[in-house]
Amino acid sequence: MLKSTAFWVILLAVLAAGTGLVLWSVFHHTPREVLPLSAVAFGLPGGGGTQRSLVEAESAIVWDTTAQRILLEQKAFDRHPIASLTKVMTAMVALDAGVDMDQRANINMNEYGPGGNLVLAAGEEVTMKDLLAASLLGSANNATKAYVRQMGISDEEFTLRMNRKAVELGLEQTSFTDITGLDSGNISNAYEVARMMETAFKQYPQIAELTSRQEYSFSILNSNREHSIRNTNKLVAEQGVHVTGSKTGYLDEARYCLAVQGAEAAQNRVVVVLGSPSQESNEGAVARLLQGGL
Repeated sequence: MLKSTAFWVILLAVLAAGTGLVLWSVFHHTPREVLPLSAVAFGLPGGGGTQRSLVEAESAIVWDTTAQRILLEQKAFDRHPIASLTKVMTAMVALDAGVDMDQRANINMNEYGPGGNLVLAAGEEVTMKDLLAASLLGSANNATKAYVRQMGISDEEFTLRMNRKAVELGLEQTSFTDITGLDSGNISNAYEVARMMETAFKQYPQIAELTSRQEYSFSILNSNREHSIRNTNKLVAEQGVHVTGSKTGYLDEARYCLAVQGAEAAQNRVVVVLGSPSQESNEGAVARLLQGGL
């Protein structure tokens, strides 16, 4: 009997001690930063559990440029072809080199090719700014080739400078093989694209201004023919969504890609969606993420 009583006394003492330790840890626990529920649910590290896709795309990210943190992400560190998002890096390198925006320029017939092109008649001249606008706003591959050529820099040397610029910006998973994005070897990930766009729209006001327009109009210098270029981002061109920077991309290997920096309340938000199956789903995903929706 005494042995039984002693057993129960010891057991109760152990339980009491355990309960005390639990209560002590609850009241003396140092709080850790808690990710927003939506971020956990959609795949940020530490979320755990069953996760559904954030968007119908290969990868996506919402990057807060003020807090310098990821708000949402889906496979944001997987490398992916970035198609004509490449042209933003091309523009940064051109501006670093001191491109003369007022210089008279042309397009050679051998610069026409696959994808978007700015159509000029033989002998027509425009400014380098017009070619830069056609490259960024209209994603014209021949305009990109033409302004690089008229800067007197070979495509090979220019691509080397683009890769050096990526290294300067700390973009370790980003590499370029051509100046237009037509080559599927232009590779990055959603996170590094967001960082690249943040730099472009913050430090290069010419890029931010041109890519946030609905359209760009200019006159052919030697014929006075009027020409307009519509933004390839239909959110801006057709729906009138306000942005402070934008670039589209498409390639069979990359599918539809879009990077946008918001405006007004969303000005500190860069959204990148890579590898969408259609332009509509690509733009729809970006629009929802810009507004904070899912």
